[in-house]
Amino acid sequence: MPRPPRFFISPEQVSGPQITLSGEDVRHVAVVLRMKIGDELLLCDGQGTEYFARITQMNKSEISAEITGQSKRELRSPRILLGQGLPKSDKMDWIMQKTTELGVASIVPIVTERTIVKVRDEEKRVSRWQKIAREAAMQSNRPDIPAVEAIRTFSDFLRTQNSEPGTLLLLPWEEGTAPIKNVLREHRETKNIIVLIGPEGGFSPAEAETAKNRGFHLVSLGPNILRTETAAITVMGMIGYEYL
Repeated sequence: MPRPPRFFISPEQVSGPQITLSGEDVRHVAVVLRMKIGDELLLCDGQGTEYFARITQMNKSEISAEITGQSKRELRSPRILLGQGLPKSDKMDWIMQKTTELGVASIVPIVTERTIVKVRDEEKRVSRWQKIAREAAMQSNRPDIPAVEAIRTFSDFLRTQNSEPGTLLLLPWEEGTAPIKNVLREHRETKNIIVLIGPEGGFSPAEAETAKNRGFHLVSLGPNILRTETAAITVMGMIGYEYL
């Protein structure tokens, strides 16, 4: 039997045995999918809980559904935070989508010394990235949605980023000498990983040295120089291979 259509909700939308959908989800359920009262939905709260629910009421602005069952899915471990140097054009959209598919837990766009792009209307841009991450999480059947945070400078990121004891800190760099696979295999038990990826042109020597002094491993992804978007996907794939 096919699984019912799947949507993300916020925990606040759950009220006792009922869940209420609003906004774009209403149009998608009623107009795109042409669902009716009595049809079933799979609703995920973005924190690992999935609800099976049956539609009980529908109007133009809201849909009410009664919970018929629920289950809990484990969130991916280790949790991966990606600090991504802002690239040019629409590359960040692609990075958001693909790293979400590969299991990133949160993404922080970062302005570095070699960042070229000037972001206008930052709030609108971050909102767009959040939407891309949400859609990619839904498409890839994830139980959660990555957090997309506000744009920060490199120095602000290092100064304010809180990391739990035992967090693995990685900065892939063209002059890094430690193969990333070796570092990952030396930290099998880590529950959190923070990865810094530079923009076009990479990180400057001063930035790399500053990160190293903060505990980051300057790692190598191999002999070839990778584009920023390729590096982000490569690191996520390597972490997935070593830990899953």
